[in-house]
Amino acid sequence: MANQDSASKIGDQQKASWLNRSSLGMGCLGYLAGFLTLPAVVFLMPQDPAEIKEDFLDRRSNHCRECDLSNQDLALRKLQNANLSGANLEFSSLGAADLRDATFTRAKLRQAVLRQANLTGANFDEADLQGADFSCGGGSCTALDNTSFRNANLAGADFSRVGFTVVGEVGLPGVDFTGADLSGATFDGASLKGALLEGAKLCKTTMPDGSISNRNC
Repeated sequence: MANQDSASKIGDQQKASWLNRSSLGMGCLGYLAGFLTLPAVVFLMPQDPAEIKEDFLDRRSNHCRECDLSNQDLALRKLQNANLSGANLEFSSLGAADLRDATFTRAKLRQAVLRQANLTGANFDEADLQGADFSCGGGSCTALDNTSFRNANLAGADFSRVGFTVVGEVGLPGVDFTGADLSGATFDGASLKGALLEGAKLCKTTMPDGSISNRNC
């Protein structure tokens, strides 16, 4: 009987020891999982839109999707590869800014100033650019090379003298106006060499030679 009690106690002690080791192991695993998960949760939390805008305006970030940036002075900013899709940039100045490969899809840029900006590879697809100023002046010209304006609203936009540099005519190679609304836009003194105009709406549009095109009125 004594032997049975002794064996039972030893078994209970071994079981308790196993449970303690198991519980300790499970606790450590749970702690480790929580430690590893916390950064992921913090990373996945959406950033406050006001903070995104503040970071952009303070030059800590080049991305500000769907931000309200109307009436902002962004002239001379280095915004290469910036993502400003859906942003409101109405009446803002982007003159002489570096906007190479920037994204402005579905952005609002009514009356925005983009004179002398580098727009090489920039994407303005489906953007509202009514009355925007792309004209050349001050001895330098707006760089438009492989810029996309597909289905954009460019009614009343000013492209005067674009397609020229100090060395002469370079045209608008790869600039895509497919499906764009160019009603009332002006290309006076510009070069459209290399530009894609398939399906673009020309109505009261001033062409490079000063003539008015009404082909789609």
